[in-house]
Amino acid sequence: MPTKPTGSVIVHSNGYSARVRIGPNERPCFVLAVASESDAEVRAALLSRLTAAMRGKATPADIKTIVEAAASARTEKGLASAREAAAAIASGETTKAASALAPSFAAFAQTWTNGTLHRQYPDHVRAKDSTRDEEVLRRYINPALDGKRVSDIALEDAERLMRTLPAELAPRTRKLIAQCMRKVLSLAVYPGRHIASNPIPREWMPKIPRSANRAKGYLFPSEDAQLLGCALVPLQRRLVYGILAREGLRTSELERLRWRDVDLEHGRVRLDENKTDDPRAWALSPDVVRTLAWWKGQTSGEDSDVVVRFDRANAAWWLRGDQKDPKKHPGDLRRAGVTRPELFERSPSRQPIRVHDLRATFVTVALANGKTEAWVTDRTGHKSSQMVALYARQARQWSELNLGELGPLDALLPEVSGHRVAIDSRRGWDSNPRMTVLQTVA
Repeated sequence: MPTKPTGSVIVHSNGYSARVRIGPNERPCFVLAVASESDAEVRAALLSRLTAAMRGKATPADIKTIVEAAASARTEKGLASAREAAAAIASGETTKAASALAPSFAAFAQTWTNGTLHRQYPDHVRAKDSTRDEEVLRRYINPALDGKRVSDIALEDAERLMRTLPAELAPRTRKLIAQCMRKVLSLAVYPGRHIASNPIPREWMPKIPRSANRAKGYLFPSEDAQLLGCALVPLQRRLVYGILAREGLRTSELERLRWRDVDLEHGRVRLDENKTDDPRAWALSPDVVRTLAWWKGQTSGEDSDVVVRFDRANAAWWLRGDQKDPKKHPGDLRRAGVTRPELFERSPSRQPIRVHDLRATFVTVALANGKTEAWVTDRTGHKSSQMVALYARQARQWSELNLGELGPLDALLPEVSGHRVAIDSRRGWDSNPRMTVLQTVA
């Protein structure tokens, strides 16, 4: 069937195309991804406007690339992307089509942290907790790159970023920032297909000196008891502190834990989704089982509900307070009367206690009281003996001080212990976690 010219639009038997002048002697034909002749005329007019705005600002080849992207766009999002690329050329922001069509570093990074890339490419981009990455991007990387597109990022940008980081940042934090930037650019290579190769070589990544291994704090049993027994601290935060110190979960794992993951009848928890993508399950401490059973009854928890809600992003701030102005915000430890200086000290050789260090408390207590490495890693998910060995010195000290174990969670939380006494007086407590749970919820 012969073509039918309609102004700049050409009607074919199987669709539409348009001729657009991109240079003095260049008027190529572009296939239009539209469904009707009226849509074709609108799209052809748009292509003419985009071309006119870019003419003289970039080479004909680069203009053609962007016009082709606009012509073949099948969605409003794709068309908007082509418009933005043309605007970037027209404004002089860039002269290259590859750069203009690429998203900004910040926008592309967001597709990683919000899970879009994982949903689109589940075989190549794993699901992960991106809370820390989002913070690093927001506080350090995005402001330093100032809207640059991923295709324009060079090694010099990464070097400049590292030079401008606050001097007080720890070496591990500096490396985390560098890792985050390099990871986003790796994803921009594939599956993003925005750049041909990563401009940051592996050899550039910062090394962590041995001197960066700063001493960390942990709570003594008496301090743990003070914290959990302090009614001035909201109960949900005390539950978080108590569970982390007795079960060894990561804070991100506890934040996502739902009642369907907790088998109260048998005293068991399972973590199918976690940081290491290695599902694990273990028998909970009986006192934790009893506490969770009480808490589920108090909150009428459904299977899909999270077990305990807490502000993980600001958890360390809640635990140890404002270091600069402790009178204004003392934090939960000081509020409970726990004031041991080394818990709050920050120096080249020591860092103040974090909520994550309650997990370290768990490992220390377990090793000091004869638990095996396998028993510990079943609960913590540590992948290497070296990671567990980091706590061996603390465990030996704990044992030498004869500190014993942490007290039962249900006995230390006043809200739970009162309920426990009431049940205890009627039925008696048993060391069997299944039996005690049935008693608690009866």
